[in-house]
Amino acid sequence: MNKRYLIILKLTISLSLLVFIYRKTPLEQITGIFLQINPWYLMPIGVLLFFNTVISAFKWKLFLKADDVNLSLWELTISYLSGTFCNLFLPSNIGGDSYRIYDIAQQSKDGARSAASVLGDRLSGFVALVILSFMSSLVVSVVLGSFRFLIIPSILFLSFFSILLILVQQDIVRKIMNVLRLNQIGFLNRLIDKILASFGRYGSNRGLLVRVMALSFMFQFSAIVAVYLMGRALGTDTPLYYYGAFVPVIMLMEALPISIYGIGVRDYGYVYFFTQVGMGDVQSRTLALFFMAATICYSLIGGLFFLYKMWVRKQR
Repeated sequence: MNKRYLIILKLTISLSLLVFIYRKTPLEQITGIFLQINPWYLMPIGVLLFFNTVISAFKWKLFLKADDVNLSLWELTISYLSGTFCNLFLPSNIGGDSYRIYDIAQQSKDGARSAASVLGDRLSGFVALVILSFMSSLVVSVVLGSFRFLIIPSILFLSFFSILLILVQQDIVRKIMNVLRLNQIGFLNRLIDKILASFGRYGSNRGLLVRVMALSFMFQFSAIVAVYLMGRALGTDTPLYYYGAFVPVIMLMEALPISIYGIGVRDYGYVYFFTQVGMGDVQSRTLALFFMAATICYSLIGGLFFLYKMWVRKQR
């Protein structure tokens, strides 16, 4: 499909979902809730967002180091922040990964290892998301006496671990490439070989995997707490374990490349899940908007680092 039509389709999905969700929502009530936000929660939320960026950069550094690419934590943190800024202008909320791959490839002179490190970083985060979502959803299902909340996390759990199995069993990837005749495309075949070699090095390093997954769980739990604090700032009293069950699923939903920056899909997730556990319609919609506003503000701060990187490169 032509890229222009794909972007138009994603924009249509985002706008349609926004109209569906907010068409009957009194905007003055949302504005009223925003005006009553408890400002004491804003600083901890900002600290958690930056803490998560540093955690992600450190995890990324571990992957690169395992592949003999040594870059400082500062450089990777700036690259991460710049990537969050690029997300604002790309068709999905993982689009900034392409910038990170490009940025590190410029420094390491190895695009394949750069791509493998970003893919490993992203997959490890998804695995932690799925596991946390499954465990929290199990708790919620027991509390509410209904196991319908386990359906989506169970599907995601099986899907992502199937992907991991394919990556570990590299013969499967090669067979798929043979069937699709992708192995006949020289540069693509060489690129896949290098990426699989990197994943082979990751998989054989048990210490790396333990540290990476520990950091991934730390990141995801911190993200859940950040959203919980946003809810508290809005005056909601929804327990933390509901956030633990729903936020990971919503994050996975917005990562799907079917919308612009997750807009609409994310809003639908917050409204659908949190209204089922006692959060008001207006509060759930306001929480979705608060999350988007906080993310955009933080991404714009990343834009300052992006401009800094451009200035440094120009000086060089």
